[in-house]
Amino acid sequence: MSKIWSFLLYTALLTVINLPHVWAIFDDQVNNIDWQKSNIGRYKCVFPASNDSSNDHFLILSMIGDDSLLSWVDKTSGELVDRLPLNFHATDAMLTEDNIVVLQTADNAYKAFDSVDGFEVHKTNFVFEPNCIPDMSLIQVRDGKMKILDEAKQFVISIQELPQAFNRVEYFNSSEDGNYELMISTNDGLYNFSKFENHILAETWVRDESLTNIIASTFISAKDPTISKIYAEVSQEDSMTILEAYKFRVNQTLLRLKEYLMAHKFSVGNIVKNLFEEDDEATILQKDVNFGLLKFLIVATDRGTIANLDIRTGKKIWSIETGLTDIITIQAVMMDTEIEVYCKSGTSLILEVSAIQREPFLLQRTQGPSLLKAEPLENGYIYLETDDPGILMSRTDIPADKEFYFLNHNKTYLGASVFKNNSIEKTWGLQMGDEQILSFAFREQDLSVSLGNILGDRSVLYKYLYPHLAAYVTGKDVGGAFTLRIVDTVTGELVYSVAHDDGIDLRVPINLVFGENWVIYTYFSTKPVPEQKIGVIELYESLAPNERYSTSAVEVDAFSNELKPKVLQNAYLYPEVIKNMALTKTKFGITIRSVVLELENGQITYLPKFILSARRVAESQMSASDKKEFMMSPYVSAIPISDYTILTHHRRILSGPNSLLTSVATNLESTSLVCSLGHDLYCSRVYPSSQFDQLKPSFQKFQLLSTIAGLLLICFFIRPIVDTKKLKTQWLVKH
Repeated sequence: MSKIWSFLLYTALLTVINLPHVWAIFDDQVNNIDWQKSNIGRYKCVFPASNDSSNDHFLILSMIGDDSLLSWVDKTSGELVDRLPLNFHATDAMLTEDNIVVLQTADNAYKAFDSVDGFEVHKTNFVFEPNCIPDMSLIQVRDGKMKILDEAKQFVISIQELPQAFNRVEYFNSSEDGNYELMISTNDGLYNFSKFENHILAETWVRDESLTNIIASTFISAKDPTISKIYAEVSQEDSMTILEAYKFRVNQTLLRLKEYLMAHKFSVGNIVKNLFEEDDEATILQKDVNFGLLKFLIVATDRGTIANLDIRTGKKIWSIETGLTDIITIQAVMMDTEIEVYCKSGTSLILEVSAIQREPFLLQRTQGPSLLKAEPLENGYIYLETDDPGILMSRTDIPADKEFYFLNHNKTYLGASVFKNNSIEKTWGLQMGDEQILSFAFREQDLSVSLGNILGDRSVLYKYLYPHLAAYVTGKDVGGAFTLRIVDTVTGELVYSVAHDDGIDLRVPINLVFGENWVIYTYFSTKPVPEQKIGVIELYESLAPNERYSTSAVEVDAFSNELKPKVLQNAYLYPEVIKNMALTKTKFGITIRSVVLELENGQITYLPKFILSARRVAESQMSASDKKEFMMSPYVSAIPISDYTILTHHRRILSGPNSLLTSVATNLESTSLVCSLGHDLYCSRVYPSSQFDQLKPSFQKFQLLSTIAGLLLICFFIRPIVDTKKLKTQWLVKH
């Protein structure tokens, strides 16, 4: 009996020790779930950052949009040290003897900067000598080879094989003892630096700048190989009787059990050990596939490069050079086995990517009319807008009764067309006159998970969920004012409009997103003081609770729809200039919707939609039921930036003027993938409602399982004792 009590005491002690280690708070995932590719761009000028002999940095002049970018690069490793965006276009550069960088602007003016810290300085006593063209007097390039001559040009000190895509020499510096430094570039965006000492390669590195300036993108989900196997088994069962199908399924299950036991060498110890071990790479990969975290990001650059990136790490899997510099849209079709590429010139490509890990091959290249835009639609359809009404493209037959409504817009025109009876006809159009369309957004077509907002007293305020809506902002070039309009995309009817004339600065982007029943827009005003503003408009069927006029079972006819929305509007102040904006997407739309903001300072953050609510009022105006409403808070005009919502953490993103901010859903409802694609590339995971449907990899599985096992053992040994005690109590037997 003493042995039993000793064992119980040991088990209880083990349980108590392990209980505190069943953690519910996990380590931060900074740098584990996000990545950044910091680009310099196409090099325009390369020169040393200092004239000192101990200098170990390069200064590189490149472009970001229409302006220049000055970058510091470690000469020994090629790592990017720092970047300085400039607000002008520099055409040439020089380094003075006192280590001052002088840049020549497009209008032949000069700007001077300290080459160490990048601060602008005042310098006048210099004679400008361009440094952007390297001295090629000691270099000979012929027949795919490069010869380096000595200072006297009498002997060849080095011969190098050039890459097939060799473009030019970016930098060359030699000394009298025969040592030299060389940087060459290729047409596919690679920059190769080599340093030779005593005719021996001392240092070498390569920077890949091929993925600068992304202009189009699409996502492809990784395919689970087990799904095709299961589908094949189910298809085989369809041709069997019930008894045969049952036997077949039992045999397949036994076969999987046998494979599992063989994998663990029929050892119970190996099976138990596997429960407590950390997941290996194969298991993590399979989980990422199952959870939809493994996706492939297909991007196209302004120089015609199409590349495939692993969205988890940013690793480039493959890239091809198409030579197309006017790509406007790429989309995955045919169950993500093919990619269609469309260009402004009318050129289109079809690439086969069924084996996504291998470089694709060209299935088809066609030449059509010039395109204004290419808009992907449902079921693989794509609308190609031309000078005529347009073309509806599909890889499959389009049903005769199929109808599509398109909205065509550019800076000066807004109109609609309809595809009906296999032809496209214009339905309505509107010229902007002396105004321009500054921003445009379609209403998102994701299914709504709720018909209304549940108020604090359990009544419902029903949302206006009419699907055929779009919003656009118009204004004049001189700025100062703009008008936001919400229109019916089928009939062209104006649903709602609002004007702002508080000194709008059109040099700052006006961003616009359209959710299920709300519009959020941002702008920068100068009156009464310069500040960034966020406006929100919400549409409801009625502002009275429990009043509903639409019917879920009946599809609304756009031409007979008489229900007009009731509108609420609000505005907020934000402490940073907002450059771009997008909405998070999840698989079922249950997670709290959030607005992702790309800021001018290079950070990316997000705001939950309930913060940007048009129904928020001052606390003094809130009723008791208002205070009970889920996520309802008093109105405060200024929205601070929370450190917990900054996705980029310590990173600084230089996205350029025409960046793409996009979001894609995963198989986990809690998780959305967000990417900023432009000059730089950045991707991260967002959890708007926290990670409610998954455990972290660092979850203390061993402690939890050992605790459960200890409790079970305690119950197993204590139960007979308790039963004996109850029996003695019933028979009035004293201990």
